[in-house]
Amino acid sequence: MIKSNAEKLTFWGASPIIFIATILYTIPIIFTNHFLKPVFEINFIPNKILAPLAIFLLCIGIPIYITTLKKLKVGYKKQELITNGVFSICRNPLFAVVIFLLLPGIILFFNSWILLTIPCFMYIMFKIFIRREEYLMEKEFGQEYIKYKDNTSALFPKVWKYKK
Repeated sequence: MIKSNAEKLTFWGASPIIFIATILYTIPIIFTNHFLKPVFEINFIPNKILAPLAIFLLCIGIPIYITTLKKLKVGYKKQELITNGVFSICRNPLFAVVIFLLLPGIILFFNSWILLTIPCFMYIMFKIFIRREEYLMEKEFGQEYIKYKDNTSALFPKVWKYKK
């Protein structure tokens, strides 16, 4: 039996639809922020704190993203379920890094609280669209994935569960 594309587990999984939806949300938010910037400024935290915080988030997020992507590529080529390293604390570490570190890190440079709704929106899109990917993972890896899913958070890292 030949699998249709809708039934295949791809390398990118749910990423394209989540990123497209997030970009479509982001465009009007950026325009709104541009024209009403003073309304959305983060006034209660000084820039001398926001900028270092942004740099900190990016300095943590970028290396984690790169190493996770490399590990994911290797696992995908071998058709293996990856459950160690960063995958031992979170089933979707690329999304976690983007939602919790990279997007907020970039957005803090713009000093706008309305832009901070973008990672929140992406989280909602993640919750909606990740179900299909998880269904395909269950079909691909069976009981091994179900056990992994039952013991590992989808997005919020449980660092105390880290396994090399």
